[in-house]
This record gives sequence, C-alpha cells and structure tokens, in this order.
Amino acid sequence: MTGALRTARRAARQRLLNAYLRETGVHDVPEGRWRLTLPCTGRALTVEVRHRCAFGHHEYAEDTEPGHTGFVTALLAEVEALTGFPGAQRLAGAVASSIAHTARYLACRPARAPADPHARTRHAEQSVLFGHPFHPTPKSSEGFTPDDLARYAPELGAEFVLHYFAVAPELLLDVRVAPGPWVPDDVAARVPPGFLPLPAHPWQARHLLARPGVADLVRSGTLRPLGPLGGPVHPTSSVRTVCDPAFPTCWKLPLGVRITNFVRNNPVEQVRRATDAARLAELLPRHPGFGVLRETGFRTLDPDRVGAGLAADFAVLYRENPFAHNGQAPEVLASLLEHPDRLGRLVRRAGDVAEWLRRYLRISLVPLLSVFATDGFAFEAHVQNSLLCTEDGWPVRFWVRDLEGAAVSRKRLRHHVVPPDSPALYEEAEAWQRLRYHAVTNHLGHLVHVLGDHTGAGERRLWAVARDTLADCPAAAGLLAYSVLPAKANLVSRFTERGETPCYVDVPNPLRERP
Repeated sequence: MTGALRTARRAARQRLLNAYLRETGVHDVPEGRWRLTLPCTGRALTVEVRHRCAFGHHEYAEDTEPGHTGFVTALLAEVEALTGFPGAQRLAGAVASSIAHTARYLACRPARAPADPHARTRHAEQSVLFGHPFHPTPKSSEGFTPDDLARYAPELGAEFVLHYFAVAPELLLDVRVAPGPWVPDDVAARVPPGFLPLPAHPWQARHLLARPGVADLVRSGTLRPLGPLGGPVHPTSSVRTVCDPAFPTCWKLPLGVRITNFVRNNPVEQVRRATDAARLAELLPRHPGFGVLRETGFRTLDPDRVGAGLAADFAVLYRENPFAHNGQAPEVLASLLEHPDRLGRLVRRAGDVAEWLRRYLRISLVPLLSVFATDGFAFEAHVQNSLLCTEDGWPVRFWVRDLEGAAVSRKRLRHHVVPPDSPALYEEAEAWQRLRYHAVTNHLGHLVHVLGDHTGAGERRLWAVARDTLADCPAAAGLLAYSVLPAKANLVSRFTERGETPCYVDVPNPLRERP
C-alpha cells in the first residue's frame, strides 16, 4: 500500500467516525485507546484517540480494529440499521471512490506553495485535497473517469479551454444585475453577428452535444457550437467554477457530475437566487476589511423554450473577479486549514495567535453577524466560500463568495428590490440556522481547531478569545446565548440520499460561557 493511499484511508475513517459521533450525539470521547460499541448492530470499533476536540474534530492513530475495510463496513452497517435505509453497499462504493481520488491527489501534489502571491491564490484553490471534515465522501465525483480527473480536477492542477456556443437571442434567458464583461474580447470576436456567446465546461459540452434535444437546436440554427475558444482557465476548489486570473469575471458552470452530495447543474431557481441575492448584497452596509464577490448575472437557454432540465444544464452564473486588477491575492480558507503549516507560518509571522484570531473575527464573523442583524442577510460563509488576504501574517481582508447559497430573512428585509416570491427569501429561523451552521459550526469551529492544535495555543483558550471578541458585537448576543449550534448531518443525509434537503443535528455551542 502506498503512503498516499494509507493517508487517504485514515482521513476517510476519521471523517466517517467523526460524522457518526456528531450525528448520534457523542460529543465527549476519551483520549487513548477507545472501544466503541455500535448499539444497533452490536459490533465494536477500537481506535486510538490521539487528539480530542470539544467540537468534534477528533484525530485518530493509524491502527484500528477491525482494519480499514471492516471498519468502514461495520460503521455503514450501523448507519443502515439506524436509519432503516438500505444504502450501505452503495455508500461503501462512493467512500472507496473518494478515497481513491484523495490518494491520487496526494501522490501528485506539489511539494510546497509557490512564492508568487498570485500563483498562491490558484495553488490554494487547487490544493483542497481532503475536503469537508464531516462528510463521508468529500472527494467523490461520480461521472468523471480517471482520464477526466486528469483533465479537469483542480487537485491535479488542471487547466483547460472553455467550449462556447453561439445562441440566438430569442432562445436565451439572460439576466444582468451588475456591469462587467462576461467573455474575453477574443471570444466575442468569434461569435457570429446576431448571436450571443454562452460558455460551457468542455466535459459538459461533450455530453450536451450527444443529447437529441441539443442536436435539434443545432439543426434549427438557433444554437451553434463554436468549439474551444479563449485562453486557458483553471477550476477552483468547487471543481465547476473556473477562473482566468487576468479576466475580471469567473464562471460558475453547470457540470453533470455528482460531487459530494448532488449533481452540479444550475437550475433557474438557483441562479435567480444568486442574482437576487447580489442585488440585495449591493445595498448592505459596508464593513472595514469585509468584501463580497457578487454574481453579475446569468445566461441560459429559455426554459419555456427548451424545458427546465436543459436550461439547468446550460445555465452559467457570472461572478466578479476583482483580483484580476486590484493587486490582491487571497487564499481560500479551506486550503489554509488543510495545510496548517501554511496557516501556522502566517500566525508565527504575526506573532500572537490570540490577537490574530481577534483581527480575523473583526473582518469576518462580526460583519457576517452584523449584516444579518441589520438586513437579515445570511451568507453561506463556509470555509470553501471564504477568502483571506494577509499582510505581514495578519488578516486584513476577508471575502465571501457564492451568493447562490445565501438566505435572506423575509422578516428583516429592508430593500424591496427583489420580488416577494424570490428564491433568495427564507423564513427567519431557516436563514439564521444556515448562517450559524456555515459561519460558526463549519467555519469558526474548524479554524479554532486548527489554530489551537497547530500553534499550541489550545482550543479552549481560543474559544474564550472568540467569545470575548464577539461579546463586543451587539449582533452576536443571540449567538452567544444559544446552548447549541446546528450542524449538517452529512453522513445520514448522504446515506439516505437527502443531499438537497439535508438533516441537521444540534452540537454544544463552545461560544456560550458555561456557568
């Protein structure tokens, strides 16, 4: 067995077990050797707990009883018995696929991040090698062949040229909410007069052109395949969003591949949510050090002409890329957390981990909570949607992206620039739940774990620092009062095929000061 495969298997077991413990309410584990009896099946797992974490990011030694295959089989059999859903065999295959991908990425990863800051931005996007710490299949991509991975996986340093279609205007649904170019000039020059350009991921284009409905549109003359056009782009950590670092727009593309929980197409409801949220985000109060990467619009085939399915498979969201011209070079937080040596270097350069965390919170969580308090706007600020710029090691600029995941409380809505039935509008409780999960459970919980464990500061101390920092923020009062936080139950949701409507569980809130 290669070292990469051994590491990938260990990471997968850790994710499976930690997800299971979180979702079954086991929040306190012992250090050292631990025999866990699975109550529904009566089987047992024995692990060596190397590091216990108050928020569930436990770390385990290599050896387990039973070994890897038996461990995974026993745990999934327990979930099957617990849920009554016959999914163990299917999910075991997805777990194995995710492990194989992770091992491949580990074997091919560069030795270290490049020195050039702008090259580091791309490197960070393409070095999220393990994925979500509480997901059973964080690197699954059902639909990609091994050759497809080589061409298109960000973890393998992929870059490629987009395929373009020329579309007759009468066939398009086109919504723009902010200015900015959507395609490079050299691409626009190749579009026939009277038509408009629509980019596609090359994998997606190949599959679209094989569909009878698309062939009919091509024969009618309203849709013309132009083939590969423009310069190379690279996929970011989401796989299907691509970027040309020199162009002021990124493209969130539909991709008929099941990545983690679901197929990544772009239904019209979702792209409307993103553009409606972008309209509202433009009106939010400004906060020092906090920025939003807004979607500027979307373009697809009109669902009234071609049907909702084909519209979802062509729809492209256009997102601003200010880093093409503003000189800043942020890194995606998910990558820094997976490579704690890089994060540790930043903190050591700054010189004070507690002050580092305070400054980080003032440009990230404090603004996120404040805009919810004033405008009911909940960003989906998980670690893969969060970008950080530093100077001399200190956090100075935080960006949040992907407004398709935003949720705006109807109750707190102040600016009526979207229709009452906008898909961006949610009930207050759901918007608040989504904000707490993404920004606190997913984001802050992971950050505190990595900072505490890898700087020697300790998680308990850093949770106290976070609590004291947020105590000065009136918008955080409700958060600090809750005894629990919501956590997405990714294991059960993936097992029962509820990726689009996931289950949630409660976990203890480390921000609440215990009596």
